[in-house]
Amino acid sequence: MIAYIVKEMLRHLIIRLTLSATFVALRKKKPATEYNIKLIRMRELEILVSAALIGVSFAILTILLVVTLKGGTSALIVAAGVLLSIGLSQQIMSISIDLITVNLNAFISAWSSIVYLLSKQRPAPEWRFIENEIHPVFFYPHVVYTLPRELEEPKIGSALVVKYIDQHKAELDYPQAIYTEEPSLLSFAQYATEYIRDRLNVYDRLSNVQQRAGAINPVVFVALGTLIWLLS
Repeated sequence: MIAYIVKEMLRHLIIRLTLSATFVALRKKKPATEYNIKLIRMRELEILVSAALIGVSFAILTILLVVTLKGGTSALIVAAGVLLSIGLSQQIMSISIDLITVNLNAFISAWSSIVYLLSKQRPAPEWRFIENEIHPVFFYPHVVYTLPRELEEPKIGSALVVKYIDQHKAELDYPQAIYTEEPSLLSFAQYATEYIRDRLNVYDRLSNVQQRAGAINPVVFVALGTLIWLLS
């Protein structure tokens, strides 16, 4: 599975760098509604190992390139190149993890919106509990009310929502059949709420690693490398 994650991360890295180079990323974009369910199910360790593998490989290749081209010219230039390579590799790791957080964000937003919509459509008092449980998820700044394309209609009937849930329940690893009766829908809604919370915790942990990898430390390495290069 690590090979698959690395492949997807490299593709995401190329896309992000291309968009940044052409300033397309500066445009205001709509919230993402599509996600790769394979990436949603990946274990955190596999994700972190894949991102570290890409970052370390980049650092080794760039350091070898600097040593090969400038190794006999100036020790200061080599030292600057090493520090710059380490700083850039951490940025590469941060962008690699961004692939997973972007997909998790879309997944959490979509299924939180579906469960919330379902709870709003059901009149039974038990659904007010589900509504109160799922509503705080939208307090997170990265989670927005975004329904899948199949449910983007002016008036969405309860039958259509239940049909969509039954067709896509495997995305949440829900093992039971779903019927229109209240016990069946309540059981799914409670399960889905817990599943969303679990994915939200994964998102938070990966987002923290992503921020640490792409914020303070790389700036220090890049700054030191640039200073040494200027002094040389």
